[in-house]
Amino acid sequence: MASAPAFKVLLDRTRILTRIGELAERIGARAVEHDLLLVCVIEGARTFCRELRQRLPFAVECHEIRASSYGNGTVSSGSVHVEGGEFPVEGKTVLIVEDIVDTGRTVQKLGEFFRARGAADVQVASLLSKPSRRVVEVAIEHLGFEIDDHFVIGFGMDVAGRYRELPEIVLYDEAVERAAGEKAAQA
Repeated sequence: MASAPAFKVLLDRTRILTRIGELAERIGARAVEHDLLLVCVIEGARTFCRELRQRLPFAVECHEIRASSYGNGTVSSGSVHVEGGEFPVEGKTVLIVEDIVDTGRTVQKLGEFFRARGAADVQVASLLSKPSRRVVEVAIEHLGFEIDDHFVIGFGMDVAGRYRELPEIVLYDEAVERAAGEKAAQA
């Protein structure tokens, strides 16, 4: 298997896992066990959600929903498409687990979706936030890291399906990827 291009590391795995542990402790201390429901926004948040769920002080139900505004690009399209959500949320505290809050549109749309279905409360746990890109102001009750306006991959996040498996969060650079591809082709 070929190694990944030498992208610049923004957040290493140890730092990420330490922060997830802190978030889990905070969520666990504030949550009522039987009322909490995790909703993982796939694909990007799967790794974060898995690590967060493992660190919570009690077992919690978890469902997945697909919501995206990126498609195969690196810039939000501005239109949020939601698939899934056929699970009961009435009377529950829904904790939307997101990889990154960028424009805020996805979180806003999901919040409206779950409130309309009878959720008692809707909160957000996001590994990353890019406030400089915010179009819609949304609350992030449980935030891992605030970052500048970079396109990041790894730790479950991808570019067109590539690099989800990277153990850290790195800055995507098309030139670095292209150079690695050329080097591999020459080998």
